[in-house]
Amino acid sequence: MALRHCLAACALAAALLQPAHAGGGLSLIDAVSRALAENPELALLEQQRRSKAALSREAAQPPPLELGVELENFAGTGGSRALSGADTTLTLSRVLERGDKALRREAVADERRALVRTEADIARLELLARVATRFIHVVRDQRLLEVAEEAVDLAEQTHRQARERVDAGAAPNSEAVRAEIDLANAELELEHAEHELKATRISLASLWGERDPRFSRAVADLEKLPALDAIDPVMAKLKRNPQLRRLMEEQRVADARSRLARSKAFADVRVSGGVRRREASDDTAFVAGITIPLGSTERAQPGREAARAEARAGQHAIEAAERELYAVLYGRYQELQHAQTEFDVLRERILPAAESALSDIRSGYQQGRYSYLELADARRQLITQRRRSIRAAERYHRHLIEIERLTGSAVAVPN
Repeated sequence: MALRHCLAACALAAALLQPAHAGGGLSLIDAVSRALAENPELALLEQQRRSKAALSREAAQPPPLELGVELENFAGTGGSRALSGADTTLTLSRVLERGDKALRREAVADERRALVRTEADIARLELLARVATRFIHVVRDQRLLEVAEEAVDLAEQTHRQARERVDAGAAPNSEAVRAEIDLANAELELEHAEHELKATRISLASLWGERDPRFSRAVADLEKLPALDAIDPVMAKLKRNPQLRRLMEEQRVADARSRLARSKAFADVRVSGGVRRREASDDTAFVAGITIPLGSTERAQPGREAARAEARAGQHAIEAAERELYAVLYGRYQELQHAQTEFDVLRERILPAAESALSDIRSGYQQGRYSYLELADARRQLITQRRRSIRAAERYHRHLIEIERLTGSAVAVPN
């Protein structure tokens, strides 16, 4: 499957596919290209596909001709001493299959080959989803690092303000101590954010075999959320679910095996023909034979019953999977809507209010109208809401990727 077909099948949060800016960073398309080129699971599935193709060709072959040589009446006594009285028979024989067994075997092999192709497609989509999810984690941690740096800047500003008030005799020394503690905590959180980003960068790069990530940063606009189809069209796409496709392919394999099992009720016939040479009389004659096994219908019955049961079990598995996937997809859609609502409320109402409150309290603190505790609380509130906004955007994209993985198709609507 070409890269563009993979991306079309799994969409992968359309907003993330567009770089936020230039500058040599890693885009999602770059990450996907590298992972598809270097992933060993895909190489394994390709070899399995080739193996199944070879087995399909092998299954279509008829039973081989058999050459037989039979020697009688030799190395005995009297006239049968040595080879003087021997009878030598040379025959060619073949099993003539009845019930289109070769075609049935070939059909089973073909369905298994189709199943491997489906599994390869599923593996590509699963890989794309993993790449996109880890890419989002990197973008999230980049944004959280920026917020941690902002928190340190704010803590440094507050520390300076507190020190100025203490030096001016307008506040006790304990305020400067508290500001120092808050600054140290902000610096620890910044260090933690740096470590988190390093770990997620390595996790992403490992998908194409790099232990030391070579990209400078993941380039995307995490906080640009693509619109989503209404719930009914999304749920209608569930029939394209990759796992359902696999189960349906397995069902077709089971149906083909059932037809092969039914064909075994027709007894195969072995025919042979050849030439017999009698050394004692120096005569030559043709020989022919036919062999028909008895009881083939009864012997094939257990296999037919097992194949029918396997086919029925496959149908039940499809029905059970459809019900479970419906519930999972519905839940994911609701979680995505909640993430959208949370993000919108944070960006439109909570963050502007938190920024305004911090600006007012910082100015009032300098004039002695607010306490240090009120200033510190306003600062923490702003940083907390910024992080919350980033995580809400990340959850939205993760849920969108999972919904597109479940439906096997794009559900985002271009903005």
